[in-house]
Amino acid sequence: MDNMLGDLYKPDDGDDFYSKKYRDELENVSFQLLEEITDGFSESRELGRGSFGVVYRGLTKNGDYVAVKKLHANVTDLNHKQFQNELYNLAKLKHENIVRIYGYCYEIKKTFMEHDRRKILVEEPRIALCLEYLHNGSLQDHISDEFSGLDWDTRYRIMEGVCRGLYHIHRNLKKPLYHLDLKPANILLSKTMQPKLADFGLSRIFRNEELTRTTKSPLGTLGYQPPEYIERGEVSEKFDIFSLGVVMIHLVSGRGGFERYACMHSEEFINQVKTNWRKRFKQLQRNSLRKVKVYCHEVETCTRIALNCVEKDTQKRPDIDMVINNLKDQYLDK
Repeated sequence: MDNMLGDLYKPDDGDDFYSKKYRDELENVSFQLLEEITDGFSESRELGRGSFGVVYRGLTKNGDYVAVKKLHANVTDLNHKQFQNELYNLAKLKHENIVRIYGYCYEIKKTFMEHDRRKILVEEPRIALCLEYLHNGSLQDHISDEFSGLDWDTRYRIMEGVCRGLYHIHRNLKKPLYHLDLKPANILLSKTMQPKLADFGLSRIFRNEELTRTTKSPLGTLGYQPPEYIERGEVSEKFDIFSLGVVMIHLVSGRGGFERYACMHSEEFINQVKTNWRKRFKQLQRNSLRKVKVYCHEVETCTRIALNCVEKDTQKRPDIDMVINNLKDQYLDK
């Protein structure tokens, strides 16, 4: 970011335990600077709220926008160095479909408060992340049914981009990373509607021998959690695949798509979605009969992929390689 956040950048004091490459690329930013660029964390700058914190739009001295995620004080029990280490792992996730981390703030504010008629020293962590700003907000703001909103080409490109981002974290890292909270609100869109995965706050980096495990910690969002997690607390890469399937169903059929699917047979749902899209395609005079046929084939293929992703049996659920290959095969069939 070429020190985009300004001259209040605070270089680390050095620690060979961390990779110098990623340490140099992440800015350690003062809380004071974050207050300045967000107008004191003003409500007018607020972009969204989540269980882990509030996101604000910051404007740097260079005139560039940055997203500032101010985390709740109790969001982590990691100390400063552990927190840095996690961030350096995330900083390695350089991919066109993953939101960039530019910098972070981890400061301890010490104040005195009265307790049992005595003044005690209280330490309050002030933690924040500086992230790439995406001008078109989240996918959640653009979800609509088959008859309105985003056109099919845009929806298809979003599905492709989300899949590429997942492929990168599942396959291209030394230790696979699972998102574990994939949903439209965590898929941000650039000016050109390029999707980028965001909010890896719930992610866990597993070693190869830990690709499946059980956990009692709450992960994900209701409606996007797979049945094996809800019933047994089981976590694997198939967690993300199930969430991907729900997202794709929303993209092909709107907010109520998953509920519609739950109330009918798979083939009936696929035919309904395809019929609805065919009506929209035919309304556009520029679409020839051949183009309508190609689009309808894409709709059917993407809907089938989505339904396979939400299979209750994890063994029947595809991995991200299969999803990508099915999308590629469809492209080659055009």
